[in-house]
Amino acid sequence: MSPLHDVVAAPEAAESATGARTVSPDGWVLTHAAGLTASELYGILQLRSRVFVVEQDCAYLDMDGVDLMPGAQHLFLPAADPAPRPAADSHGGTSGLSLEPRAYARILPDGFADGPAARAGARSVGRVVTSPDARGEGLGHRLMQEVVRVFGHGGLTLNAQSHLAEYYGRQGFTVDGPEFLEDGIPHVPMHRPPHGR
Repeated sequence: MSPLHDVVAAPEAAESATGARTVSPDGWVLTHAAGLTASELYGILQLRSRVFVVEQDCAYLDMDGVDLMPGAQHLFLPAADPAPRPAADSHGGTSGLSLEPRAYARILPDGFADGPAARAGARSVGRVVTSPDARGEGLGHRLMQEVVRVFGHGGLTLNAQSHLAEYYGRQGFTVDGPEFLEDGIPHVPMHRPPHGR
C-alpha cells in the first residue's frame, strides 16, 4: 500500500505519524487531513475555491492531492459560529450555505519540494487565505504569526504572489530567487530561516 492510501484508509495511523489535532488558546486549529471533519474540509475547500479560483480568476486544480499527504498540516481559524451560514450561490442568489473558516494555511511535509521556493530541510507554507468576509481584521497577520510560532523552529518557504512579498517580509521571510509566473500571476520564492539563526 502507498503512504497516501494509509492516510485516507487509516486515520489512526495518520494521527500517530503527524501529531494530534490541537487548538490554540486563540482558537487556531492544527490538524492533518484525517483529523478534519467533513464540514471543516468542505469549508476549507470552499474558501480556497472562492478566493484562488473564482476571485483571482485562476482555473487550476486546487484539490491537488497534497492535502492528504502524510505530514501535511492544516491550520485554520473556524468561523465564530460553526453552523452553516447563508452565502451567495453560483447564480448570485442567496440559497447557498457557507462553512468557510475565517483564515487558513496549508503546511507541507518536511522535504516536499513545492516549486521554486523548495529548500532542503524547510517546510513549505501555501494556500494562505483569509475569508473575504473577515478581511480587515488582521487575521492574515495572526495566521502567519501562528504558522511561525508552530513551525518556525525549522526553515519555512513559500511561493508568494509578488505584490505580497513585503507582507510576508513582516514575518521574517525574504525573497530567495527570481520572479516567476504561476497560473498567470507573478510570484517570488521566499524563505524564512529557523528561529535563532
